[in-house]
Amino acid sequence: MPGKPKQHHVNHTLRILVKQLLAFWEGVYYTRTARHRIGRKVFVVLLPIVCDTEAAIQISGFAAHNHTYFCRRCLLPISDIYNLNPESWIMRDPVKHRELAFEWKVASRARRDAIYKTHGIRFTELMELPYWDPILFTVIDDMHFGYLGLFKTHLREIWGIDHEKNSGDGLHPDLSDKKRIKLPDCAMGESCISSITHSHLSVFSDLLAEIWADMARSVLPSWIQAAPSRWGIPSAGKLSADEYKVVCSISLVVTLIRVWGYGNKEQPQSRHFQMLLNFLELVRSMHIIFLRETSQSSRAYYKAHILSYLRGVLELYPDVTLASNHHLALHIITDLENMGPGHARSTPVFERINHLLQEIKKNGHLGELISQTCLLVLLIVHSR
Repeated sequence: MPGKPKQHHVNHTLRILVKQLLAFWEGVYYTRTARHRIGRKVFVVLLPIVCDTEAAIQISGFAAHNHTYFCRRCLLPISDIYNLNPESWIMRDPVKHRELAFEWKVASRARRDAIYKTHGIRFTELMELPYWDPILFTVIDDMHFGYLGLFKTHLREIWGIDHEKNSGDGLHPDLSDKKRIKLPDCAMGESCISSITHSHLSVFSDLLAEIWADMARSVLPSWIQAAPSRWGIPSAGKLSADEYKVVCSISLVVTLIRVWGYGNKEQPQSRHFQMLLNFLELVRSMHIIFLRETSQSSRAYYKAHILSYLRGVLELYPDVTLASNHHLALHIITDLENMGPGHARSTPVFERINHLLQEIKKNGHLGELISQTCLLVLLIVHSR
């Protein structure tokens, strides 16, 4: 199906799945299995929904990322997205959410629009499962949130990497010289003031050559996929999630510490040195997110560094608007507490299936596509 499916298309497909899951919630008795000759009663439940944000809000019935109530965990309005104090956020109530979802199901079109506009909630067929909690079970996928979210946003939106622009210090060229902008310091409930100097947005136009040279001199372990040797220019194409990981957590760390750190005579007063420290806070945070274990101390470490990063972004780049992923960066701690490390529910394996399916030349033969899909799923299940 080309493009994004409509909500009623999603529910139509989910209805088939939910019908089977309801039977397994009560238990389905198999007269004989490979290990139990006299039969076995089987129970199956659906818990986490693992997908990117766009798919998650459709499957689970939440509002889009630009809605007033953009977050699927709390009721913080998008106008207060700069609030970095989680203790002040009002969490969504699963009971009230379920009531509104079923009200949406039987309501008129006008009432449905009103519920969606006021609460950011729609009905999803998964709500028919009596145990399913859309707030808890719609997890934040670490790959789309981290590598294709925070890393990509920092490079593309905050630093504005563009080899054709003049180099600058990450501030927007439209800001007048020494313009002062008040920013909300959400942790303290006060305002901080930053002095802005006129500059071009791009940070790396004069550093890309340095980064490429360091990459050419670097020897990576065989299990790490190297990024394109001349990434950052259109001919190199888009970076994949793994390539963003390598660029941000290895290549940039090596070069920026050398150039903005040890090679900077004005540190620590220079802006570039402060930008380096801020970026390293993000790298430290992502390192914790992608560990294969979690603990109370590691989550506290992550929270401290991600808060430091977000506050630094507000101070260093006052013209940048925080994105929904920046807000979710503080909610993902709940997923680590409830679901454990993310590697068992991360999406790279499913993205590989999608890529392989896109490579199949089906020529309109749906049966061939279905058989290939089943084969791919079986191969991946056995490989895990």
